[in-house]
Amino acid sequence: MFEMCIKVKNMMNKFGYPWFIVGDWAIELFLDKETRIHDDIEIGIYREQQMQLFRYLGKYKKCYIDNRSRIGKFEKKEWKKEYLRLPIRELCIEYEGSEIKILLNEKDDVDWIYGRNNKIKHERSNVIRFTDNRIPYLCPEIALLYKTEELRNEDKDGISKALEKMNEYEKKWFIDSIESETVKEEIRTLEPVPNL
Repeated sequence: MFEMCIKVKNMMNKFGYPWFIVGDWAIELFLDKETRIHDDIEIGIYREQQMQLFRYLGKYKKCYIDNRSRIGKFEKKEWKKEYLRLPIRELCIEYEGSEIKILLNEKDDVDWIYGRNNKIKHERSNVIRFTDNRIPYLCPEIALLYKTEELRNEDKDGISKALEKMNEYEKKWFIDSIESETVKEEIRTLEPVPNL
């Protein structure tokens, strides 16, 4: 179980800076079970450690997704050690036959900051969780927040399962951080969330 997560843990084991599994896998690690098949895996690091990551993964092919186009075109470009600033937030690493996506996360001295709205923050000390096997993953309320940007039917099942296990603080932070009132209402129908 969680073979892909273990593979990434082995890759990042000696990185020496905070990193964490994000996306669907973060939710599955929180649930402590694999609920569906995943084609890929994504991890997060803090933007300020990107140069350390570049050196750490020196022998692997590294690209970034250039999303600066005004027409919504995303282009994969070779990462040649230049410091990547917003709005760029996604790297790709070719590792042992797999492509691993690495998402650059924002932070300040105290908080993790949502890259798409810097008013949404979460106390950084609570952002990274660990499984019993010491696999780091993004806390469920933030992992789910990313899912609400383009809410798909397959995401609703994972959100519903995670809501069943989340505590009241996690649920409240998640709901309060969703910007779209329509999406908030849709999420509220997935599981009774009292007083939110």
